[in-house]
Amino acid sequence: MGKRVLIAGASGFIGSHTVKVLSEKGYEPILISRNPEKLRGRFPEFSVFSLSDIKKAFLLKPFAVVNSVGILKEEGSTYEEVHVELTRKLVGLSKKHSVEKFVQISALGTSPEEKSRYFKTKWVAEEIVRNSGIPYAILRPSIVLGKGQKLYDDLKRLSRFLPVLGAPRMKVQPVKVEKVVEAVLKAVECQISGTVELCGDEVITMGELFRRALKEMGIKRPVVEVPKVFLFPFAVLKIGGLDLEQFKMIKDNTCGGEVGKVR
Repeated sequence: MGKRVLIAGASGFIGSHTVKVLSEKGYEPILISRNPEKLRGRFPEFSVFSLSDIKKAFLLKPFAVVNSVGILKEEGSTYEEVHVELTRKLVGLSKKHSVEKFVQISALGTSPEEKSRYFKTKWVAEEIVRNSGIPYAILRPSIVLGKGQKLYDDLKRLSRFLPVLGAPRMKVQPVKVEKVVEAVLKAVECQISGTVELCGDEVITMGELFRRALKEMGIKRPVVEVPKVFLFPFAVLKIGGLDLEQFKMIKDNTCGGEVGKVR
């Protein structure tokens, strides 16, 4: 095997795709996950560590670190614990062990002024990476599509008991997971650096995204686009998996900032 790359969040959607591509390119992945047993069964040829054993993982001397850990909803862990404290720990150990490149998977739309704690903690994590002194790449994807995307599972679940599906009235610029992982590979190989937005070529509404996903799964359900304010009661009552924090996250999510773009 080639150079070692530590991948945090290796059992997640983007992380698992990253493991596959980096190994195919000749790198030796070191896997970090809160579900290590799941990974050991899936990738028996690689070194696997739990979140509590991160220090041991760094003893294998990775030359690069990819942090793909993230949560959309707080279920047992907070945004601060997952996005901020884990990033701080990874950066600290990366400095101690002379890691040559740190790749942070962030999110399009993050900023210090955000009301959403999801986006705000993603920004704080970015700042930890930017101020680390380690050569870095921060990747900000819009909605990422591909095998294993949670959106498909959510739509399938909701369509079982809802005759009509509601979508927030917002614009998105979905990007394929293959494009995101391609950017991760370029970042590891130092072809990308700094803060980079990742979007697909097409700006569509969330309603249209829902319709395409349902069609792809062979599910026939009408989709109605509604203003964000109409979803507030659902968020308060936590109906359909929506809560107040996720309600705050509803906004247009398209590329267009001054940071670098990869499409």
